[in-house]
Amino acid sequence: MKMTFYTANCRGNAKNSLYPNRRVIDNEDDCMEVVAFDHVCAEFKDCRRSGDNFLSCDVDVMDCDNSHSDNPADWIHPEDLEGKIGKDVAFAVVPSRNNMKPKEGKSARPRFHVYFPHDPVTDGEACAALKKPYSRSSRSSMPRLWILHGSSSGIRRIPSSGMRARSPSTAS
Repeated sequence: MKMTFYTANCRGNAKNSLYPNRRVIDNEDDCMEVVAFDHVCAEFKDCRRSGDNFLSCDVDVMDCDNSHSDNPADWIHPEDLEGKIGKDVAFAVVPSRNNMKPKEGKSARPRFHVYFPHDPVTDGEACAALKKPYSRSSRSSMPRLWILHGSSSGIRRIPSSGMRARSPSTAS
């Protein structure tokens, strides 16, 4: 499994639009290092994040904040993903900076990002369409522009998940 990320030279700056550091990730240690920084999952012209500057991406990300229910029995946990997604789908799971913290009036709960590698996409609208059917978020129309904020504390591996490639029988 290989995914390409672009990181900022800062952390937590919502006004930043520059992501000049290209990182091709193929292992869990490098993935955890990259997600400690603000990052995007797409390449942009002149490294400047904007819809008009979209060039390509080879990974899609979904955000799971478990905001759909206040009942802990309804929450999705990273270790449940293989059963929900399937064993033949490659993905990586990384805790978000707000994992197990209160957020937007909601109690502490599992919050994480799921990264799905795919063949490179060079059409911005096609990239946005990959996620739209699966997201309840109003942000889903622009996933190619998402900023994922890094965190210098609280980043940890999630047992029994992390980076997982497709089984050899389905790999192309």
